Amino acid sequence: MTIPTVVCGRDGRMANLIADAVERAPGMRLTARHTVRGAATGPVPVVADLADLPGTRPVVVDFTAREATATLLRQALTTPCPLVIGTSGLGEAEYALAAEAARGRAVVIAANFSLALLALARFVRNLSEQVDESWDAGVVDVHFAGKRDRPSNTARFLADQWRPGQPGRREPEIGAFRMGDAVSEHRVLAAGAGEHIEVLHRVADRSAFLPGILRAVRFAADAPTGVYSLEDVACSAAPG
Repeated sequence: MTIPTVVCGRDGRMANLIADAVERAPGMRLTARHTVRGAATGPVPVVADLADLPGTRPVVVDFTAREATATLLRQALTTPCPLVIGTSGLGEAEYALAAEAARGRAVVIAANFSLALLALARFVRNLSEQVDESWDAGVVDVHFAGKRDRPSNTARFLADQWRPGQPGRREPEIGAFRMGDAVSEHRVLAAGAGEHIEVLHRVADRSAFLPGILRAVRFAADAPTGVYSLEDVACSAAPG
């Protein structure tokens, strides 16, 4: 079965990267682009409203901006397209819209689509369960100079793995830096009496996110209604 796929964004760097990956991926077909800036002509249809998409029930992939994602989610309430969302800087209002949209389709939403980052998150979570409350942790969050949200949702996600709700456990501090043109770097530090642990995840190229994105598209195409994380995707049966 070929999965019809729509990529949000007409000419953004990440949008073009995803669109190219979809066109090359076995079992996927790029059927349209979606942009809130207005319909246009191109190699595939470019629409401003999900209701105008060609075909039926494509998977819609959105890695644009907070305002554009909010518009997309409002449109999705009346258009039953599965969604894969990786937009940075989403807040409570957008997550509430995603939960509402998920009543009618699968919505995969994650702060970071690196499958390798999940392994780091599991390590941090397991470490926090093994050590006592005397241990502290922190997250260093480094992104390119133009990134608007600070700290990033990825940094918050990693901090949450430290189980701050445990009795006596202090929440990790997050130090956020915006500089240069590198994609991202997240460093988790933890320390107890006489011990120090440090783990690092660095993304040098946005193509690192593509395996997770493509896997999420395949997952969303057939998943029941509901909100899913990248960990849900990773724990599903691996694609054949």
